[in-house]
Amino acid sequence: MTITELAIKRPTLIVVIFAALTVLGIYSYTQLDYELLPKITPPVITIATVYPGASPNEVETSVTKPVEDAISTLDEIDNVNSTSSEGISFVMIQFKQSADVDVALQNAQRKVNEILPLLPDDAKPPTISKFALDEIPVLRMGVTSSMPSTEFYQFIKDRIQPRLAKIPGVGQITLVGGDEREIRVNLNADKLKGYGLSILQVTQAIKSSNLDFPTGKVEDSREQLIVRIAGKFSSIDALKNLVVARTKDGSDIHLDDVAEVYDGTKDMAMLNRTNNVPSVGVLVQKQTDANAVEVSKLVRAEVAKM
Repeated sequence: MTITELAIKRPTLIVVIFAALTVLGIYSYTQLDYELLPKITPPVITIATVYPGASPNEVETSVTKPVEDAISTLDEIDNVNSTSSEGISFVMIQFKQSADVDVALQNAQRKVNEILPLLPDDAKPPTISKFALDEIPVLRMGVTSSMPSTEFYQFIKDRIQPRLAKIPGVGQITLVGGDEREIRVNLNADKLKGYGLSILQVTQAIKSSNLDFPTGKVEDSREQLIVRIAGKFSSIDALKNLVVARTKDGSDIHLDDVAEVYDGTKDMAMLNRTNNVPSVGVLVQKQTDANAVEVSKLVRAEVAKM
């Protein structure tokens, strides 16, 4: 029996079949998601290592070269590019298209872990990551205000960023630009020499004095309380009056005696502008399994509420 004969002799069956297909089609359509970019993960791995204060030549010799030698034995490597800049090493490994990026990432992590004892003590642990289009921000915003720049940056960091991070589907909120507060201590070389102090002595005195640590616990029949000593600096004056050493006659040498201490801002590495006006950029990245369009809608709704 042909389809034509079946449709003529049993019209009810045909109606039921097409009704079922229509319902399934409508249901499937409602389950479709929009995506900004296709889910493609290029076979690329990056290894970034921060080495504060080191020159490009020192970074290349002490960090970049050992990392390159360690990962050179990985399978299916197509190309390796490295950049040694002041204070940072960046190594990019491109694998062949047939390589499994997740397996390559694990192998690279294992190889880098083996050379950690060979890296300089001041170097930060290498950060290994794979390049994924899902990590591209789905929303970029610029925020401006008439507030003082440092207060405005702290306001966004303490109030706006956590609120956006709680939105379902949001993976990470990154701030770009702005003036972030930083307490600056500018040591005077002549005064250090006059008191017979080294930079290491002063920095160690600051680190050891700016700590909170537990001292025990207090118990009663209903609860137990942890006792901590708050030793962190609460004001600029407290930092200025810090005793960093003592002279031979027992006099105190305060930090203010050998350094200039003031409330400043971090050195700006990136500048963000909105309509030619300096602003703080807010980059919203979604979670891997989240939908870009839905995350964007939720973030825009939350911004409207704020």
